[in-house]
Amino acid sequence: MNTQHLTKTTTVLLLAASAFGLSACAGQLHPAPGATLAPHGGATSSAAGVNIVTMTPNFPGIVDIESAVTPIKVKITNNGTKPVRIRYADFKLDATDGTSYAALPLYKIDSSATTNLPVGSYYPITDPAFRWNRFRVAPYYAGLYPGMPWYRGGFYGQPYGWTYYDTAFANVQLPTPEMRRNVLPEGILDPGGSLEGWLYFQHVPPSKKTVDFDATIHAEGGANIGYLSIPYNFGS
Repeated sequence: MNTQHLTKTTTVLLLAASAFGLSACAGQLHPAPGATLAPHGGATSSAAGVNIVTMTPNFPGIVDIESAVTPIKVKITNNGTKPVRIRYADFKLDATDGTSYAALPLYKIDSSATTNLPVGSYYPITDPAFRWNRFRVAPYYAGLYPGMPWYRGGFYGQPYGWTYYDTAFANVQLPTPEMRRNVLPEGILDPGGSLEGWLYFQHVPPSKKTVDFDATIHAEGGANIGYLSIPYNFGS
């Protein structure tokens, strides 16, 4: 093969890899033995009148995000009689060695008393890919989701700083527009409502073998009213 052609081909491949900033994932999460399987795929658990179905299909789009984050598709249904709060800090993946992997927000939020708004300029999500019914976005997301109802009461954002966000997205070209369209926004899920989309966790290496999807259920005002867990194993 011509050396010049080989060099050019190699350069193109390296540029493509650099554009993605990611590599192929080494394994995929599957419901572990003992998990309650959902009728249409995935695994499920309920607490305090709230049902959550978790699924691990390949994330849509051309970019392999699974080398940088661990995406899980979820459907949350409020079968109870009171509104519940949906917040990223209430979801995590817990490994058997005690390591926890947080659900990552895709927007930095200025949580000061005077602003409580996304930091920086973001394009509004006019065509969200997640599904919702009887759901109101958190007030600091009102401008990001035009046309969606937003919660008019007090809503507390992340209780932790933004180290998780910066660490996950510092060296890769994430989050992508597709991730933003699909991510579940924080907010209030009213009785009879449902919310279906994606959560993006800190990357869990397959060497962990087993992780639990853990969710804490909070009432509208913030009171802890329930807890559920769904076990997962890594497989090829």
